[in-house]
Amino acid sequence: MSDNLMKGRFFRLPFPLLFFILSIYPLPSHSSNLYKYHQIAMGTVIEITLQTDDEEGAKKATLQAFQEIKRIEQLMSPWIGTSDVSRLNRSAGKDWVKVSPETFDVIQRSQKISGLSEGAFDITIAPLTQLWRKARERGVPPPPEEIKKVLGLVNFRNLLNRPDGKVFLKRKGMAIDLGGIAKGYAVDRAFEILTSLGYKNLIVNAGGDLRTGGLKNNEPWSIGIQHPRSAEKVMATISVSDSAIATSGDYEKFFFHQGKRYHHILNPKTGFPADGCQSVTILSKDGMTADGLATAVFVLGPGKGYALCQRLEGVECFIVDQEGKTLFSPNLKTKISFTP
Repeated sequence: MSDNLMKGRFFRLPFPLLFFILSIYPLPSHSSNLYKYHQIAMGTVIEITLQTDDEEGAKKATLQAFQEIKRIEQLMSPWIGTSDVSRLNRSAGKDWVKVSPETFDVIQRSQKISGLSEGAFDITIAPLTQLWRKARERGVPPPPEEIKKVLGLVNFRNLLNRPDGKVFLKRKGMAIDLGGIAKGYAVDRAFEILTSLGYKNLIVNAGGDLRTGGLKNNEPWSIGIQHPRSAEKVMATISVSDSAIATSGDYEKFFFHQGKRYHHILNPKTGFPADGCQSVTILSKDGMTADGLATAVFVLGPGKGYALCQRLEGVECFIVDQEGKTLFSPNLKTKISFTP
């Protein structure tokens, strides 16, 4: 059986209280030593799967991993007023803000992906995201003049940082949103905690941003990729071990207006939803890279996005273009199988 990769955007809803309710529990499995645990965090379901003979030890280790994810949420969620992200956004155009070393690292990594993708990935997109969130609630796209006005606030080059760990947004009204990369970082940290405790065969899955380690019953993990036009269907499965995977798709948050689909993955240059792909799945060594590149490649479109992946060492991609045609890295040929 495959583990479906269902992608959800980070920080849609705040869950500050639910995390403290112990909700981890093992689910039935075909393997007597395969355990799955769940909690709610970062606006999605976090699922951790461990293969072990020690159920009690697995529960304790998994709880540590969940607590680490919650700690990162406290640092990087725009829905939490005391977070680094919220403090930085409130100081836009006014002051430099000292952030935690981890938030600083995530911001720097984000800027690197922005540079590699020529701005297709841009964490300063928050004002535009907020505008389109309201549009989804109404079911009507924002007026072009509103989009044009907000676009002036979106530019990763106007997000500055310096060696002392301080960050500055140059213009008043600017804001960052780490939704396209922080879940990947949280998955990495949870994964690292579990491996440091001796677990080798595992998956950490945060709403579709996931990282696999080792094997499942002596075979590679089989990860299902959702069909972008059929919610209950798996389009393909990819066999992986010791790899991070992230998917971005236009089926996650969208509405139709006058027969046109408007989704939540926005092009920072046009202000409108990117229109070249239905979904993009990225495989890389770490979750943060996979998470950020999934958005970047989606925005770039099949041609430029595929070319970017080919230039990057250790990165593979599976792209479904706007017509539903697939394109994938040569190294995936022996790892991927399609569902009839």
